[in-house]
Amino acid sequence: MSPYRAIGDPWHLASRHPEAAPGGLPPVDDQAAFTERIDGRLGAIHAQGHLTVRAADMVRGTVEALRRSGHDTVVVDLQEVSAADEDGLHALRSLELSIRDDGGRLTLVNAPRSPGV
Repeated sequence: MSPYRAIGDPWHLASRHPEAAPGGLPPVDDQAAFTERIDGRLGAIHAQGHLTVRAADMVRGTVEALRRSGHDTVVVDLQEVSAADEDGLHALRSLELSIRDDGGRLTLVNAPRSPGV
């Protein structure tokens, strides 16, 4: 299943929840909530909520889908990330290096600052 919907409006942003129930509803615990809005036209992901390893894995899947659809460069905007743990940040850094080794580019913008990351 595609991480974004094919629709007529190229500016439409689809949302996904990594911990969503089968019906697609977001989790009850708002502190652990993480969503991403995907702009398939521009190859951009707008992240929101708590960035954990599980959330970073969701971002990885979306980045890979955008790369398969022809985007050599993918932008991940972390401006609306309210919290991030070290493991989540390290997972994104690892993804960035992996994409670069594959000839692509992952650009993280508005990333939270963390010592040692």
